[in-house]
Amino acid sequence: NWREKNNLDSQYPWRNSSSNYKVLLAEILLKKTTRGQVASEWKKIMGEFKSFSDLERADLRNLKKVLRPLGLENTRARNLRKLAAVILKKHHGRVPRSKESLLALPGVGPYTANAVLCFAFGHDVSMIDTNIIRVVKRVFAINVTKKRERSDKKIWKFVENLPPKGKGRDFNYAILDFAAEMCSARKPKCKECPVNKICNYYRNSKK
Repeated sequence: NWREKNNLDSQYPWRNSSSNYKVLLAEILLKKTTRGQVASEWKKIMGEFKSFSDLERADLRNLKKVLRPLGLENTRARNLRKLAAVILKKHHGRVPRSKESLLALPGVGPYTANAVLCFAFGHDVSMIDTNIIRVVKRVFAINVTKKRERSDKKIWKFVENLPPKGKGRDFNYAILDFAAEMCSARKPKCKECPVNKICNYYRNSKK
């Protein structure tokens, strides 16, 4: 089992947290930012903003300052305050548990909604992002035709049954880590890869 030997959860504090606030916040911050960047700033962010109430009441200038190392601080700061306000007003300060309610939150799309359902609430749901698409396309030779790949129904249909029952959290963290550490966009470690025997990309690269 690749994840058992390459468990990276200790590097990313939000993974070991039972706080749904931290799970949702991490997923919002991880957009267009590397997880290494978020991890390096996590302690400082948590020190300043421990709850949705802290985010809603935050001084916008200070919030931007704290978020600056992650980039896009103006947009992030405004969106996080909006998100916090909606959760406090409509959901009594708790992260909603339904996909419909999650998708209605500011800044939450299909990937983030499923990530929260999986990592916060233990649902065996699949997720689609650039990294997961890359692994699926390479290993299984899935042909994605849409320009915006993550909106292609074909790839959603393919991945929706991938998470093993009762192990969705481990599976999704495993594939995200595998995409980053083994099946990277540039210079993938194909010869060391545990699935290279069934990988279409590896098979074709040897021709």
